[in-house]
Amino acid sequence: MSRPCIFVGSSSAARAQARALIRALAEEPVDFLPWWEAFRPGRTLLEELDGLRQRVHGALLVFAPESNSTIRGKRQEIPNLNVLFEFGYFYGHFGRSRVAMLSYGDFYLPSDLGGYLHLNGSRSFRRGAALKVSQRTLGECRRWLQGLPAT
Repeated sequence: MSRPCIFVGSSSAARAQARALIRALAEEPVDFLPWWEAFRPGRTLLEELDGLRQRVHGALLVFAPESNSTIRGKRQEIPNLNVLFEFGYFYGHFGRSRVAMLSYGDFYLPSDLGGYLHLNGSRSFRRGAALKVSQRTLGECRRWLQGLPAT
């Protein structure tokens, strides 16, 4: 049986946090394919995702506050829209058990995602820097990885 490969997506602002997570999970029996190694210049996001879904067994998307928006008259922090799109793309392809959302910081998500069980990073977030990956976060990530269907 081969080791599963997990795509790791994040915004550029959360890349340091995604790297810290991959380092913290290095002992797990999985391989990680981060977006900064997977995407090639000159191709559209959909082209890249169509090719990636054949190479990976699941996706872990790191969500963090990226920008401000006004939603129903209220200023809100929102996650990177490409990461949100990647989540939907992989969720549609793999289903609920093989896609995880890991949240850092405080941000608005559409109400349709409110019931989606996601992994807890931290209520804090530092743009371009990494917080220490907590034991709680490691435990949640490990449980999710261990629950992945066999490849």
